[in-house]
Amino acid sequence: DKLPEIFEKEGKSCVLENIDGEEFAKALMDNFDEEVALFKESFQQEDDENAVKKIADIVEVLYAVLDLIGVEQSSFEKIRNAEKTKFGGFENRVFLKEVTDKTE
Repeated sequence: DKLPEIFEKEGKSCVLENIDGEEFAKALMDNFDEEVALFKESFQQEDDENAVKKIADIVEVLYAVLDLIGVEQSSFEKIRNAEKTKFGGFENRVFLKEVTDKTE
């Protein structure tokens, strides 16, 4: 929300458009993809400071998506914690690579 003001202080001009509905949802998804790509680039370059900033940007996009679908951040955290309790997190650095049926 504050980027136009920041750019204008730098002597730049911005073209703005208010969008809603599906167009806003698509813009959020596009922004999410862009921020994830920027995060990956920073992470691969071992630029930890910028990587953390990109994570913060990603979280802001996700909070906007939650708001769009009518989920409060506190409700999301309850869901996230329940999922972590049920399935675990990444503390042990173990990734599931494959699941097979024991009867085969």
